[in-house]
Amino acid sequence: MSKNIVLGIDASTSMVGWAFSESGFVSDAGFLNISKLETNKEKGLFVIDFLKKHPLIESVHHVNLEAALSGFGGGLTSQQTIITLSRWNAVFEYMMGENFSFPILLCNVNTMRKKVFGKARIKGIKPKEYVKAQIPLIVSNIKTFEKLNRNGDWDAHNSDTYDAIVCSLFG
Repeated sequence: MSKNIVLGIDASTSMVGWAFSESGFVSDAGFLNISKLETNKEKGLFVIDFLKKHPLIESVHHVNLEAALSGFGGGLTSQQTIITLSRWNAVFEYMMGENFSFPILLCNVNTMRKKVFGKARIKGIKPKEYVKAQIPLIVSNIKTFEKLNRNGDWDAHNSDTYDAIVCSLFG
């Protein structure tokens, strides 16, 4: 197997989006719910255990991990949330580095969106809605990775998968 696969990860404190791509083609993607786990160590071990079992992990060249807070607008998030997310992101990056031999690159969300979509955002459109509108234009098999909620509607956590796909396609 070639070692050209990029693993994209969007890690928040409750959901972790993940995606594997190679040469612009997304081969697998999804999200993991880590909200019921209490400590950052438990959350990190859960994600790492999942990744270690994934058949594509042996072919990963590097990881693009969305940098904490790189896309946050001023004044929209509490100081405690910023501290919690920063701490989780640092612990998770460290744990990934201790468990895998490939490089883990911290990437700015706006830089990734600009490269993948041509623009980081559109004024008046929330970032999640912008990504939701753009991903189907460049990922022909996107429906393969989408999950439905218990009502049969598009699960809002698919947006975490979409963000991880952006990370993965960043290259």
